[in-house]
Amino acid sequence: LIELCYTYQNAGMVITIARATYPSLRGSVMRDFFQILSDFNGYSERNHNKTESTYQLMGNMIEFISLDQPQKIRGRKRDIVFINEANEITLEGFNQLLFRTTAFCILDFNPSDPEHWIYDDVQTREDCKTLVTTYLDNPHLPDTIIAEIERFKKIDPDYWAVYGEGK
Repeated sequence: LIELCYTYQNAGMVITIARATYPSLRGSVMRDFFQILSDFNGYSERNHNKTESTYQLMGNMIEFISLDQPQKIRGRKRDIVFINEANEITLEGFNQLLFRTTAFCILDFNPSDPEHWIYDDVQTREDCKTLVTTYLDNPHLPDTIIAEIERFKKIDPDYWAVYGEGK
C-alpha cells in the first residue's frame, strides 16, 4: 500500500487498514506500517494525525480503523480496504466494508481455522485471487524468526503446515 501511494501520487485515494480491535490494530499492522515508512525515511510527524488515526502519504489518505463497533464500519467510503487478520472479523463486517469500497479489497490471515466464511464466501468468488505466501516470501524477517518457524517442521506438524507452508 505504501508503494501504491508512491506510484499514484496525489491521486486522493482513501485507503482503509482495518483489524478486529484497536489494540490488535495498533500493536501489529499499524506499528508495521510506521516502521516500514521509517525504515525508508518516509515517515513525517506532520503527516500523522494520531487523534484521527490517519496518515497522509503522497496525496493519499491512509486511515486505521478497528471493527469492534458497527458504526465504525458503516458510512466510511474508500477506494481500497486492507483487512489484517481477516479471519478475526465476521462476514457481516466484511460485507459492510466491501459495500463502501470502490477499487479493491485485500485480506490477509493465517489459515488456522479449518472452516471459515473466507473459504466459502470470498475465495470462491470469480473476482478473487488467492495468494498463498509463507515466511520465505518475506525478505524482512530476521533470522531468529525464520529459525523459530523452521523449528516447527520437526516438533509440530500442524503449526508447520500453517506457519511454514501456508496451509
